[in-house]
Amino acid sequence: MKWTIQFKLVVLFSVIVFIGFSALLIISNKVAQENMYREVHEDMVQSKKNLDIALNQYFLIHNKRMSRDSLEAGSRELAEQIGSAVGGNITVYRPDASPYGSAGSGVNVAKQSDIPDVKEATQSRIAYTTVVDNGRVTASLSFPLRSDQQWIGIVQLEKDYTELYKRNLGFQNTIMLFAAAIFVFVFIASIFISRKITQPIRVLTKRSAEVAQGSLNADIQITTKDEIGELASSFTVMIDRVREQIDVIERERDEVKQVQARSKVFFDNVTHELKTPLTTILGYAQILRDNGFTDQDFFDKGMNYIIKESQRLNTMVADILEVSVSSAVIQSYRFEQIDVSDIIREACEDMSIKASKYNIGIHYELEEQLVLRGDRDKLKEVFLNILDNSVKYSDVNSIIEVQSFRLGDSIVILIRDQGRGLVRKRSSMYLNPFTRIKESIGPRKEAPGLDCLL
Repeated sequence: MKWTIQFKLVVLFSVIVFIGFSALLIISNKVAQENMYREVHEDMVQSKKNLDIALNQYFLIHNKRMSRDSLEAGSRELAEQIGSAVGGNITVYRPDASPYGSAGSGVNVAKQSDIPDVKEATQSRIAYTTVVDNGRVTASLSFPLRSDQQWIGIVQLEKDYTELYKRNLGFQNTIMLFAAAIFVFVFIASIFISRKITQPIRVLTKRSAEVAQGSLNADIQITTKDEIGELASSFTVMIDRVREQIDVIERERDEVKQVQARSKVFFDNVTHELKTPLTTILGYAQILRDNGFTDQDFFDKGMNYIIKESQRLNTMVADILEVSVSSAVIQSYRFEQIDVSDIIREACEDMSIKASKYNIGIHYELEEQLVLRGDRDKLKEVFLNILDNSVKYSDVNSIIEVQSFRLGDSIVILIRDQGRGLVRKRSSMYLNPFTRIKESIGPRKEAPGLDCLL
């Protein structure tokens, strides 16, 4: 299934908005419930104070003493007057949780003691409970009633908070409707905005497909001043460059065909010229191998001819290489971060095999982590060439010393042999901005000593 950028943007915006509004609704619902319960709690505290005042006033007005007998005789009147004063339903219970004015059966006691706040009041504690049932919210407050240090009963107040609950519920419904309206608006706006954003991308995609099919005359009409407009401009420039490069490639293709034709003639002639001396050398070598040294004159003649033809062959190869190098394209370098000490170590180990034939030792002392930017293969060729010259022109039973160390911002490589040097070379290597190698050849030095300084 292919998901377009427009679809991804719409889904992303929708998910973000949905998660945000869901979190907002959850938090607002929680806050509303906490506010409702806090208001109930504050009202219960105030109702307890009002109940204490109402009870004292009732017994003072009626000139009665608070006792179990007075509660038994006037519990109904007491509940009505106190309930109207505090705005709730009052029920007076005996200490065993049976209502005053009832027979006090064990069934009623068991039933009333199951109410949480009444149960707490039987333990001489003040408590209230809030019940939410089918959209109706009620709170029940119970506390022990004492007179002359005697526990004479329990007073329970029930109040209805359904209106408060409905106000909170209406507030929640309003927020939900507001959130749904905003979500629909954001969803529609995200579709419009994403289509507006992706329209230039669709144009670029269509033009890219035309270019992929070989049409370089694609016209892109995108004038927006943003990243997509810059992309369209770059795409147009790219098409122009590709068209120019194709023209250049076609011209170079014709030139290459001409060069290949000349190269074929050249290599045909070279093959013919090389084949003759090689055939002669091979023939004499086979005869000498078969006859051995039985005919000294023929052996001398054959050896002289082989040497002469080999020298001529060597000259021809040198001429061919010179022509090939002079017409070759300049080699490209692969610059990278390299450790010069590792390259020198490899070169010394490679040349030690050849040096051992002449009983020449190669000793090296290399500082580690001499890192620079250069071409690893080309540098190794340089070190192998210098070491090869040192082996060639050093005395038998001698030592070639190689050192590398850091000097300021430069890396110094010393190669010292004990032979009679042909030339003296000095080179400098710099770290910035790129590795550069400079060589200057001076007069021949007769005394042994420093052969190369890099």
